[in-house]
Amino acid sequence: MLNEKGVIKYTNNPFSLLTGFDPLELQNKNIKFFFNEGLPVKLKDETIPALNNQSRISTDILINHKSDGLLNLNVHVEKFIEDGSNTYFICTLNTKNNSNDLSEKINELKVLFRSLFQKTSDVLFLITTDENGLPNPFIDVNNTACHFLGYAKKELLEFSLLDLAEAECRSDIINLNDTLNAQAVCYLELSLKRKNQDIVHTRVEAQYVNHEGRQAILMIGKNISEQKELENKLSQIEKLEAVGQLAGGIAHDFNNVLAGISGLAELALRKMPEDHKAAASIKTIYQKANNTANMVRQLVAFSRKQKLSTRTIDLNSVIKANKTLLTRYLGEDITFQVLLESNPYIIKADQASLDQIITNLCINARDAMPDGGDLIVKTKNIILQNERLTVTGKMPPGKYICFTVSDTGLGMDNETIRHIFEPFYTTKDIGYGTGLGLSIVYGLIKQHNGFIDCTSKVGEGTTFDMYFPWHADSKTAEKSQQPKRDLKGNETVLIAEDEADLILYLKESLELYGYNVMIAHNGAKALEIFEQNHQKIDMIISDVVMPEMGGIELRLVAQNIKPQLKFLLISAYTNRIEPGVPFLQKPFQTEELATYVRDILDDTFVFTE
Repeated sequence: MLNEKGVIKYTNNPFSLLTGFDPLELQNKNIKFFFNEGLPVKLKDETIPALNNQSRISTDILINHKSDGLLNLNVHVEKFIEDGSNTYFICTLNTKNNSNDLSEKINELKVLFRSLFQKTSDVLFLITTDENGLPNPFIDVNNTACHFLGYAKKELLEFSLLDLAEAECRSDIINLNDTLNAQAVCYLELSLKRKNQDIVHTRVEAQYVNHEGRQAILMIGKNISEQKELENKLSQIEKLEAVGQLAGGIAHDFNNVLAGISGLAELALRKMPEDHKAAASIKTIYQKANNTANMVRQLVAFSRKQKLSTRTIDLNSVIKANKTLLTRYLGEDITFQVLLESNPYIIKADQASLDQIITNLCINARDAMPDGGDLIVKTKNIILQNERLTVTGKMPPGKYICFTVSDTGLGMDNETIRHIFEPFYTTKDIGYGTGLGLSIVYGLIKQHNGFIDCTSKVGEGTTFDMYFPWHADSKTAEKSQQPKRDLKGNETVLIAEDEADLILYLKESLELYGYNVMIAHNGAKALEIFEQNHQKIDMIISDVVMPEMGGIELRLVAQNIKPQLKFLLISAYTNRIEPGVPFLQKPFQTEELATYVRDILDDTFVFTE
């Protein structure tokens, strides 16, 4: 609203939105305020006087926008007189529809949108849906989406989103229309199959847009494949830890039973002539018990609760020593290459465990190449600058010896890789494997404070990388070869064990070697017997876990009474054993037990780490 001098007395909010000026900025300003000196004189000189000389006028004008150049407007002015004396003009402004300018502007916006659509680093899909709510083939995709999925644009436009989706996200896509009808914007996590069959992951924001006069759905996505891989690895680590705890508990219970079965069977065989009619049956029982014990040892290896005898070892020498045996295992249709550097690669490890790791991985590779192929074993020295997440956990920066086993076999998909280290998981036919080979490798690597990773593609083979902490000592310890000696003795040994069959086995085994044996069915009873007979008892053999009092507490109390007392702890697994304490893991053979007892009594027992 203007007075007769062209002074602005009032503006409404739409006028402010149109011109960019706040109403307070315009109050009491002359209408000339909106006109540039460079505008045609006709508009300035004829339009404003017309506001005084006519009661109604409609014309086109150019005025200044506060920050965005000129506005081409149509103004309609009506004159009214207030109280017969004050004259005012009501001005109604409308944007002028210049079809050429508008078309040009629209084209400019289209070009800008197309440029942004193609150049953004986000994954962009533009889709429509059919009458059933299912996605039609893509209307448009950007360059990032093509790179993300590995297709040329022309190829990708032949697919619908549902064609590429994995099973777990298909229902979200099918229900997308219902979701968008309930909320303006929705967020989805999609697992999509690339052209090379790899699975990639994206988190998308979806919303309705108008595309050429029809409703479409614009999906803007972020590539979260690396994040999902990290999440899967962490989940796998947690799962394997839980399975390891379960396996350790099962192994403990089984080993207690097997120790009695195999031990008593061994004693029975020692006592009877070879031609006894029951000898063959008992020998079968003994062998089956030992076979089962070996399987349980593998579970213990996975749960990382077995005792290791570690020393400084040249990994390259161990691999070379295994090469001849492995060559016989592999067969003529497999090319076996061992690529080792000349320098020794020293690590601190258990010799038997390394042999088992090498054998299990090479046999696993052989089985993955039924039609033959290449098996490559190599080592290298690496320095890790940044923390890396592996299947076995976070690998801190530092120096490592990397031991790699690669094959050109069948390969695995991502789902299979997620399960390969689980006990009893196998892709082989029934009867062709226990599913413990790789779980043993996993457990042993963890127990050596090492790390393992696996990369594989279907049809392209598999690579396992094992990382052992580098050891500074360049001297490799040699195994000491001790001559066979007399294991008999006449000392008095107290046995504390809550398993009746194990007590019988331990008692008869030690008596077989000449020892005097006393027995107790728990730690408390053993302590009572020891307190009454401590002067003549030379040694206690005790289970670790028993009712009323366990072996660890019994040792502390008994050696407080008699400091020179010899002590041997026995158990199915070793997670509660302190370093420097003689320990024998169940199940064991009679000669192994006799060797431990004789070494401890003679003060020749050698502790292993």
